[in-house]
Amino acid sequence: MNFDALLDRVAADDPAAERALVEAGAPAVGPVLRALCDESSPAPSHRLITVLERIGEPAFAPLVTALAAAPTAEVARRCGAAFAFLDVPDKAIYRPALRHRSPAVRAGAANALQQLKAKAEPFLPDLITLFEDPDHDVRRRAVWACGAVGPAAIPVLRAVRRGPGRRRREALTALADIGGWDALDATDQHAVNRLIEVKALGETPAPMHLCGSWYAIPAAAGQQAVLEAFELTEARPATMRLGASAWNNDHHNWNLGEHDSCSRMYVTPMLNGWTLVFGTVPAVAHVDGEQAFRDAVRAHCAWLSSRFGIAHWYGASCGDGWTAWCLAEDGVVTDCYDIFESGPPDDDDDDDDLPGPDESAIRYYDDLVPRTARPAGRYEQLCIDGFGVAAADRSEEVRHPYNIPDHAHATEVATRLSVNPGTLGPDITVTGRGVLALTSCGTGRPSTPGALKI
Repeated sequence: MNFDALLDRVAADDPAAERALVEAGAPAVGPVLRALCDESSPAPSHRLITVLERIGEPAFAPLVTALAAAPTAEVARRCGAAFAFLDVPDKAIYRPALRHRSPAVRAGAANALQQLKAKAEPFLPDLITLFEDPDHDVRRRAVWACGAVGPAAIPVLRAVRRGPGRRRREALTALADIGGWDALDATDQHAVNRLIEVKALGETPAPMHLCGSWYAIPAAAGQQAVLEAFELTEARPATMRLGASAWNNDHHNWNLGEHDSCSRMYVTPMLNGWTLVFGTVPAVAHVDGEQAFRDAVRAHCAWLSSRFGIAHWYGASCGDGWTAWCLAEDGVVTDCYDIFESGPPDDDDDDDDLPGPDESAIRYYDDLVPRTARPAGRYEQLCIDGFGVAAADRSEEVRHPYNIPDHAHATEVATRLSVNPGTLGPDITVTGRGVLALTSCGTGRPSTPGALKI
């Protein structure tokens, strides 16, 4: 069989060639693996990976050798992807690989067992041994694999926590990955609470990774009033690092259930005179459609401002460039923007087609008059710099003299009007303590899974 010709056909996107390589079995492994390890090969790596996965057990030993000897990170990634997803009749074939001299092979074997989820329970003793592995990636993979087993792993991991040695730290992380706070026994819950108390003393604010939405409320309202307004219960003290970690976990953890992303919110201490509230309220989380989401956000922001005088809502994404914000005072939305609310510009480059809010969201520059309820200096600066002022259909005479952009990122607006959580640092004045609290979606439900940074 001419494997080179078949690989050329794979490069030409011929599914029949892929099937022929799979049917060839063991004899095809060498040529396909050489092409996979050749970063200049015209055959797409993902197709070669699929071929090796489907060939299955005959590719196991060659992939172990190739993964251990991978000359670059890209080659290691390719070989590791094929190795972890081989179609083999008995996953016990991976058990010896957990003890291989190469950390890449050990991590790959743990990744393969992770894909079994609950069916990996018989491999828990082998995986837990890797909690003491000298390689960080191997330890992390072992933790993920144990976490994927689910509740059946909790008694085993709790026993590790009560024993000696270096395995205890990874066991705690795996427990949190499985069931969050509820997965910890009373002893560990007490220890975590003590650690939070210690680390909160003199904690310095740090920049947050921004992906999701948050509110800004004047701190004069008081934290308890904020908790009541957001209908939050069971508030627990949290370091700023813990609160930020919880917010990011709830937006990036792919193992969460239907309500886990809206079960809790992080309420900061007072930061330069503002209280920030991170998370999605249930009334906004469960609406259907983008416009319904925007309407719910704006209605909620307006309602908050009727209670606190001023309320801001900000949104940002770390993935697709989405940004949005809403400003409200005394029960009225005074300005709002969503970069995706209008379509992309046409080819004629007409200013009228620039992305920006619809007509109802536009507030003209002449209407940006500071009011006494606004924090001194914040709104005035917005007026001067023009940030956040939509000008998609404004005349050249008004827009150009003041250098008003057609749209502004939420962090730009937050920097001028409240506090930008992406630039928190030692210059921020912190008063009080932050808390994690449950929304109505979280009350009475199991705790949100995911290991958090303290």
